[in-house]
Amino acid sequence: MADQYKVTTTQGYGSRLVDSIKGIGFGFLLFIASFGVLFWNEGRVDLSQIAKTAITIDSAKPAPAEANGKLIGTDGKITSTETLGDSLYLNPAKYLAVNRSVEMYSWVESSTSSTENNTGGSSTTTKTYNYKKDWTTTPANSSNFQVPEGHANPSKTIEDAKNIVGTAKIGNYDLDMANITLPSFTDATMNDINVKVKDNAKISGNYVFVPGVGSTGSINQPTLGDMRITYTVVKQDIDATVLGKLNGTKIEPFVDTSKGNAKLYRIFTSGGVDAAIGQLSNEHTTMTWILRAVGFIMMWVGLSALFGPISTLLDVLPFFGSLSRAMIGTVTFIVCLVLSIVTIVVSMIAHNIYAVIGTAVVLVVAGILFMRMHGKKKAAA
Repeated sequence: MADQYKVTTTQGYGSRLVDSIKGIGFGFLLFIASFGVLFWNEGRVDLSQIAKTAITIDSAKPAPAEANGKLIGTDGKITSTETLGDSLYLNPAKYLAVNRSVEMYSWVESSTSSTENNTGGSSTTTKTYNYKKDWTTTPANSSNFQVPEGHANPSKTIEDAKNIVGTAKIGNYDLDMANITLPSFTDATMNDINVKVKDNAKISGNYVFVPGVGSTGSINQPTLGDMRITYTVVKQDIDATVLGKLNGTKIEPFVDTSKGNAKLYRIFTSGGVDAAIGQLSNEHTTMTWILRAVGFIMMWVGLSALFGPISTLLDVLPFFGSLSRAMIGTVTFIVCLVLSIVTIVVSMIAHNIYAVIGTAVVLVVAGILFMRMHGKKKAAA
């Protein structure tokens, strides 16, 4: 059986017009929602600004009394009396957290689509479905494939898992491991000491290879149903920085009620409190620009959809329909770019009380000056 299948459908002119008119409602909602996304984004709490208020303490010494109940930052080694492993293959060792990721060699469906507008307003769409075997952490239910015959996937018998130690310390201070944000995971070393293989499993490079039922495959030549497992870990005894609220000899989640209950409780790889603040600032800036782009795209797609029926009407002659789409896309791009910039600037001002007060003062002063100048001109006349 071939592993590529094509499905061709034709949609009439009237049906296309109806769909484009329906798209007006969706476009309007998307256009309006984009302003909400842009406004909300500019008001998101920058955790780096909260982190700048942290009191730095020495994790090896008692903290000053004024630090209790406050946001603190401290450096030191993260340790635990517990060892951590995996119930399957990874032996217990000095890990703070262990993440198991399981991929299965499975059938994967992908599709591409191309549409051609026909003279008279109808359109012909050709959708091509491709099937290949590949490693994936989420094997598809093959009954949902366009062509399930010959592409049946077995069940994944080993699931992903994440384990974290119950208790840990930085210097003399206890950490709430269930609620703290961990630093980046790193690959665990796969060898006969760290890994205990069983049930035909074997170590293959940085994987534990688990053959499927009746399989004679290998990591390089797998068969359907074979699995490969990777382990990533956060090791103990790492040099780290912790930000959180000091409560006696414990460091707990810090919640800033003045900032919409923003929470800060996190382990950073070593670099000090200043480096942690810099990382938080970079993360906030990156996400801000991502959401600005998302808001702009929402606005552009939504506004373009409002004019969709025009292009569909002109598709009686496909050249004119394509030309109108290009023109509408260009004009709406420029309009949405301007609207997005204005919305971002206004939102930045609206979320900053000092900017609001300053803008109001400038407007009042400008108004008074204008009235005075206008009054002098009238008197001179």
